[in-house]
Amino acid sequence: MSALSKQLAQLSREWMERGLPSREQTIGCARELIRWKKENGILGLWAAMPSIITATLDDGIGQGMEIIHLFAEVLGMRVIPLGLVRPADEIVAACQRHRPEYVGLTVLQLDSEEELARVGHHLPAGTCLVAGGPAFRYDIEMARRCGVHHVAPNVAYFIDFLLKRAVPQGDQKISVT
Repeated sequence: MSALSKQLAQLSREWMERGLPSREQTIGCARELIRWKKENGILGLWAAMPSIITATLDDGIGQGMEIIHLFAEVLGMRVIPLGLVRPADEIVAACQRHRPEYVGLTVLQLDSEEELARVGHHLPAGTCLVAGGPAFRYDIEMARRCGVHHVAPNVAYFIDFLLKRAVPQGDQKISVT
C-alpha cells in the first residue's frame, strides 16, 4: 500500500466513522494533500491516470462538486467538469466523446430519476457511474433502477470506493462491477 493510499484510507475511515469536518476543513485537507503529493513527486494511485466526468443533474449550487474535484485530483484522476444542472443527453455525449472510467453525478431531487436513468443506461461500456446526493436517502432503490454502480453519500465514501478500485500496477482493467 502506498503512502498516499494509506493516508487516504485512514482519512476516509475516520470521516465515515465520525462524520465530515466542516467544508473549509475538508477543502483545506484536500489542498494540503495536493501540496504533499507535489512535494513528494506522487502522481496518484494509478499507473495510468483514469478520468472522471462530473456534473449535477439538478443542483444549481454544486458545493459538493468542488470537494469531489479536489479529492479526485488527490487520488490522481483527470477531472472533466461539465458543470451544474446538465441534461442527461449532454452527459452521455461527453462520455461517448471522452470515454472516462468514471462519471460522478449529484442528484438532489427524486424527480430527476428519468434523467439519471437516461445517463445510467446509456453510458459506454467500462464507464462506472458514481452518484451522490439526498435523493438516494429517500429512495434507496433509485440507484439500482437507474444504472448507478455506486452511491457515495459523501466524499469519504467516494474516496473509499476509489481506493478499492485503484490498480497501481496498471496490469488490470477497471471493471464496472
